[in-house]
Amino acid sequence: MSIFVRPVREQLEHDRLIRFLAAKYRKKFDVATNVGDEQAAPLKLGAATFFPDLILTTNKKLMGVVEVETGESINNLENGIWPTLSANGTVKKNVSYGSQDSALWVEASENVRVIKNDLHHSPTGLEVTVSQNIKIQKNTIHDNTIGIGLYHPSAAGLPPLEPIERNGDWTVTGNHVYDNNEPNTAPPGGMSAALPPGGGILVLGVDRVTVSKNLVENNGFFGVGVIDWCGAVAGTAFDCSTNPPDVQSAPDDNLIVENELNGNGLVPQGDPFFQLLAKDLSFLSPVLPSAPVGGTNNCFRDNLPVTATTGFLTPNQCM
Repeated sequence: MSIFVRPVREQLEHDRLIRFLAAKYRKKFDVATNVGDEQAAPLKLGAATFFPDLILTTNKKLMGVVEVETGESINNLENGIWPTLSANGTVKKNVSYGSQDSALWVEASENVRVIKNDLHHSPTGLEVTVSQNIKIQKNTIHDNTIGIGLYHPSAAGLPPLEPIERNGDWTVTGNHVYDNNEPNTAPPGGMSAALPPGGGILVLGVDRVTVSKNLVENNGFFGVGVIDWCGAVAGTAFDCSTNPPDVQSAPDDNLIVENELNGNGLVPQGDPFFQLLAKDLSFLSPVLPSAPVGGTNNCFRDNLPVTATTGFLTPNQCM
């Protein structure tokens, strides 16, 4: 199903479009709607309950979900633009900022393209979790705590897609990711509130991600980081010893290639261990109970300049 993104601001126009789409889809599906502030049609995913704009079913079998988003999203208490349980759609040429979680979050979705959006001043500029075949292209992502966050399913508190091979196949290409050094404004208690400032692109315990031909600059902590989930949350309220993940925590089969990296990792980190990761490129995936062999087949190749600083790897290396 499609994700409809329209440049409208008035709630009445938003609701009108929901009703229009409901009439259109009733020719093929049973349609339930949540118009305005209504929560008449719940949709459960694991332990979580969602109220998307339209739910499409056939003989009580879920066929798709449609979310209608505005072209400019400002100062939302949670997420700005939030395609959830969506498929075969495009999120394009939107502006989102001032959210207390993610400016744009693609969650539990398949075959979604995120193109030419301007995402800023949020804990995470662009987040992806529990999804398959996501293409992130030509976005401008700046002045967040973390620019692009590609997060392990445990970060969203959701189970992975089944079968497990459906998770991944995300490409991040041709984006400008810069100046993501903002203090974290997320409400305390959630994973978002634990994110340290200064991250450009964070590949956190996920598999089969390609990060290529991006311009990543002036992010104070790191440019591109490929990090084990359990290693990242060790010692926090999300520690894997008390919150074991549903799937192994190591990043595998990721390719970081032909990115241009400038001026990342230059802000001193208070934690001496964090200081070791304060580089243009960082990799951390040790052997852990949640990852018995650590991360495997993570390749860093042809990133520029050749003098790019690295943490726990060399500029051209497969781990």
